[in-house]
Amino acid sequence: MVALLLSVTCTFAQRRSEEEIKRIQDAKVAIITNRLNLTQEQSAGFWPVYNEYAQKRREIHREQRKIMSDRKADGKTDDQVLGNLKEVQALRQEELDLEKEYQNKFLKVITAAQVIELYKAERTFNDMLLQRLKQKN
Repeated sequence: MVALLLSVTCTFAQRRSEEEIKRIQDAKVAIITNRLNLTQEQSAGFWPVYNEYAQKRREIHREQRKIMSDRKADGKTDDQVLGNLKEVQALRQEELDLEKEYQNKFLKVITAAQVIELYKAERTFNDMLLQRLKQKN
């Protein structure tokens, strides 16, 4: 679900101007900042770690989209299609490992309760973005 959402989000973002992309990113930052209620000290430590995490996660999702779009099942053997599925599963595992790694990094600068709020804030943001996409279509 997350990969699909990010795929839609990235496709949406690719069609938008830099100004609109900046507004979307600013809205995400505002939602996360508001939900986490970060102190100045926490904010200084949190954002560099979060931005690094988000970039690595985007790269994984980009790779998943590439596999799914570039390697369509039409005209392929079952073994070839299965190979593509295994690549996507490996990327999902890589994403889970990344989440575990960065959860530990987040816990060095924010509380466990704030980490939970981060995940909720990201979900809220993604839901809002999907609603916006539905309204535009």
